[in-house]
Amino acid sequence: MASRLALQSSRFGTFLETGLPSALVALPCTSVPVFRGAPSAADRRQAFATGSSCARRCSSTAGAPALLLPPSPRAQQPQLLGAGSPAAGIAAALALAAAVAASAAAGGLSLEQWERRRTSGVRCEQVDLSDEEEYVKSQEHLLQPNLHNPNPVVVPPPIQTLSGHQIRHRVVLAVIGLPLRGQAHIAKRLRHYLDFFHGAHTSLFNLNDFVDAENPDEALLESLRSHFEAEGTNCKRHAILYTTNSLNAAPLQWSGHSKSRRRWMNNVLEKELGAELHLIELQVNDDLAHNFMYMAQHIFAQKFDTPEALQSHINLYKQRFVTIQEDGTEDYLAYIKVINYNSKVVTCNMMQTFLGSRVARFLCNVHPYRHTVYFSRCGTSEFSVEHRIGGNSSLSEPGKQYSLRLAEFAHFVVDKQHDDFACVSLEATDTAHLRKLLINAPFSEVTRGGEVLSFGDWSPISSSDAVKTGMRLRRLQRGQDRPFEDAPHNVEEVIKAVGSGPVTLVFTDQSDDDEKPPVYARLWTSALKRAKETVEHFKHPIIRVEGEKVWRQLAPREYRNLNEQYAGEYEGLTLDEIRTRQPAEVELRTFDKLGYRYPRGESLLDVIARLEDMVQHLESYQEPVMVVAHLPVLRFLYAYIKNIPRDQAPDLDLPYHSVIKVTFDGARGVQETRYSLGPWIS
Repeated sequence: MASRLALQSSRFGTFLETGLPSALVALPCTSVPVFRGAPSAADRRQAFATGSSCARRCSSTAGAPALLLPPSPRAQQPQLLGAGSPAAGIAAALALAAAVAASAAAGGLSLEQWERRRTSGVRCEQVDLSDEEEYVKSQEHLLQPNLHNPNPVVVPPPIQTLSGHQIRHRVVLAVIGLPLRGQAHIAKRLRHYLDFFHGAHTSLFNLNDFVDAENPDEALLESLRSHFEAEGTNCKRHAILYTTNSLNAAPLQWSGHSKSRRRWMNNVLEKELGAELHLIELQVNDDLAHNFMYMAQHIFAQKFDTPEALQSHINLYKQRFVTIQEDGTEDYLAYIKVINYNSKVVTCNMMQTFLGSRVARFLCNVHPYRHTVYFSRCGTSEFSVEHRIGGNSSLSEPGKQYSLRLAEFAHFVVDKQHDDFACVSLEATDTAHLRKLLINAPFSEVTRGGEVLSFGDWSPISSSDAVKTGMRLRRLQRGQDRPFEDAPHNVEEVIKAVGSGPVTLVFTDQSDDDEKPPVYARLWTSALKRAKETVEHFKHPIIRVEGEKVWRQLAPREYRNLNEQYAGEYEGLTLDEIRTRQPAEVELRTFDKLGYRYPRGESLLDVIARLEDMVQHLESYQEPVMVVAHLPVLRFLYAYIKNIPRDQAPDLDLPYHSVIKVTFDGARGVQETRYSLGPWIS
């Protein structure tokens, strides 16, 4: 059956090489792991962690049989080390070779398929595989033949976050509409959404980048051709066309502003590239709300001296633009009309496909107006202090202190919309310096007297640089676990109230709370105990909306979608305990952070999948939203909003006892502000 017998070690497993062409077969851990030269303890652990189909069941390599290859395998015959006999080891290897050869001869997994699968089983986030072959790297050892399963599946079943395999056709999405309707913003959000949640790698093409070419239409066609036919990028089958200046791009056939142009686009894509065209038309009324919230803020609108000049520019393009007809003459097209963003949607031939249905659902929620999201991790829990993962423990003492401070932040920043906020803790030795750092506010139209302001440099007594001269002292907390109270109205009374300390002071800017219109704000938390305890001190004033309707400010909404990554069998364990029990799992998690799934638990890709609905809600809201959840969840929500690739999310820094404010819209992009509230933990 096999004319020769040799053994080969690699990072991803231990293989037996037969005389059959290109046949590399994995040896299970209960059989004969193989090493060149004298195997060290680390070599043995690596073989079990990365090359064994039984690694999940092995906590130690002690006593396991191993086959040793000398530095020059041709110099002498292999010898068996460890438990078992040489005859048993050689017999197991030959039996495995025979099983694989018989499987191939019977029409099972071919040797060529095995070789291709063995060499391409890599992390899907880093290497472009065909859409049908994407899978997570931590499953690789389960796909290798062994004595128990000599003919494994070539590729495991797909998962939702790698669903690019369902888009088997080349697709070009073209975003059209009148100027300043948010085409660029929605095109970019759509591209990031498809890539982040479905692994459907998509590229953007701005028509204005091709206007100055000698033949703009041909230049864009060739760019699309290169995109679709580039070697090694089989999964990049999607493209989005958009404009940043519709009138400037109007001469291009690709602008799609008339029936004839849309017919030309459809025919060219089908004949030249074998691609499908999906049209997205944005229709927005020229009302005052849209003009104020978006058009007036956009950098493009600022190029015009007067609003009349901008409207004249829009009207000039409006004379050329023909909306997609709903009289049946353009029913051969696949299109979606988005009317006043998430107010009304009309679709045609879009819902029958995976991509079309996902795009339609996303466009039902997205808009280019201002979004504000506040991210806060739960306060430190009893488990986190002990470095245990998962669980449903209560807050630790520092976590309880943070919950009080976060309530102050929510009241002044989220509810009352103050831009500047500082929370400063002073020890007993620092309170003596307070008299030099506080002043009574002089009477003015802003302060009206009777207020205490910060003054001078606070850095010598505070680790926070958030306190600026002129900020107003609003609240103080005597001790560490007592509730906050209103600050006195002059410096002497503040010094008297502080006493010998310790004390925590809350400062904001000087703007008057009563002069600002009410802002309706939302609060999301996970369903776990530590998240609910973090927000238990929030105030929930009732705001009258209109008529008999009322709004309960920052009313908590609990979502299991926001729960911590579920660690399954490892809930409540420390990393050292996991390493002692199952060293293989630590190795698997290290080289595949996104795809690794805890035994009977979740992977980070599973977490991404359950966050899709939450992101749809975030895209649709215009009210500020505060999200109090857990590190893996917040990393992905933060990465999505900031257009960060999902494979970079596991390394993002979101510290404890801090709030990150992120604002984004179609006019000004993304801005971020960080607030450190404390108490500080090591």
